[in-house]
Amino acid sequence: MIDQSSNRAWKSFAWAVLLVAVVVALTPYVWMVLASFKNRVDLLSSVPKWSFAPTLANYPAVFIDKEYWPLAINSVLISVSSTVLCIVIGAPAAYGFARSDFPGKEDLFFFFLTTRMAPPISIAVPLFLFFTSLGLIDTIYAVVIAHTSFNLSLVVWMMRGFFAEIPREIDEAAMMDGRSRLGAFLFVVAPLAAPGIGATAVLCFILSWNEFLYAFILVAFDGRPLTVGIPGLVTPHGTLWGQVAAVAIVATLPIVLFTFLVQKQLVRGLTFGAVKG
Repeated sequence: MIDQSSNRAWKSFAWAVLLVAVVVALTPYVWMVLASFKNRVDLLSSVPKWSFAPTLANYPAVFIDKEYWPLAINSVLISVSSTVLCIVIGAPAAYGFARSDFPGKEDLFFFFLTTRMAPPISIAVPLFLFFTSLGLIDTIYAVVIAHTSFNLSLVVWMMRGFFAEIPREIDEAAMMDGRSRLGAFLFVVAPLAAPGIGATAVLCFILSWNEFLYAFILVAFDGRPLTVGIPGLVTPHGTLWGQVAAVAIVATLPIVLFTFLVQKQLVRGLTFGAVKG
């Protein structure tokens, strides 16, 4: 009886902590959603208003009148392109690290990881000068390459672990059946590691979608994503908080919906190989 009551107490405590964590995490987002439907008077009220007459004026004001909808398209193009490039380049590299033995392999792998350790601002200026010399400044191509550069090490690091969990005998069996090393990777190993590849792609997409610094420095007009467009709503006459909230909701909604839809695959990928039979 004492053990049962103790277990109930611990479960109640755990649920209470979980509830508090959920409330703390969701309250700012809920407030942002409400702010996107408030007029300027309600937003600037000295007393926070939870009950108000909602308005949809902020969304057409920013996406139609201020023409922010192309920025959303830019965000999609940049995130999808950089994610595809990261997987196409990083997955074979990770497979090579997982399957091949060569002098200096661990040193080279550590070099890949150090590219992620550097503060982003430390390479922002060299990237700006590099893309200026190539004539790619103020284009989405510069942002795609920049995002690929800092996400590639994440892909190699994660995918190496996924491929290492797949027995080498599977590769050898595929090559005995007539597959080349590349064929064994593409048609045998990669499908087995699909959950891991999917989880890595989701993380790359989120990191690229939310990135601000490189996009802010490398593009000013045509290639701006949504994250760079938000500071433009800070005017000399005051911040347009309702429109800021509207852009923030549109910027976060695809990530929230996408993560919710693929959460099972994401968890399966992140726990890939964690439990062995």
